[in-house]
Amino acid sequence: MRPFVLTAIIIIIAFVVKVDLTEGSLQFSAFSLKNSDTALCEKQREPNYITVQTIQGDTIHSLFALHPAKVPMTFPERLELFYQLNPHLQLQALIPGENIKLPLSFEFENKCGK
Repeated sequence: MRPFVLTAIIIIIAFVVKVDLTEGSLQFSAFSLKNSDTALCEKQREPNYITVQTIQGDTIHSLFALHPAKVPMTFPERLELFYQLNPHLQLQALIPGENIKLPLSFEFENKCGK
């Protein structure tokens, strides 16, 4: 009878350890999932960019044409990212010789539904 009880206890402990390792026990904690989801979405939307030096006659359109995005995105989306990376250019024209950042894609796939 002892070996049967000992075997049952070992099987139950092994099952609990397996479930804890595969599913984890953190889902029972009191973390706010909404805040962590928002932080993850913001992190996923960090743009991947390159730095280029402008020359005389460059425009935002010409720079976007020379350096196309790695993932499909609309011009307004890319322009929004451009101004996030270069906030000083919102009310200013491009100056020859200036280093600016051009967004190419997002570092992570956007799974936020935005």
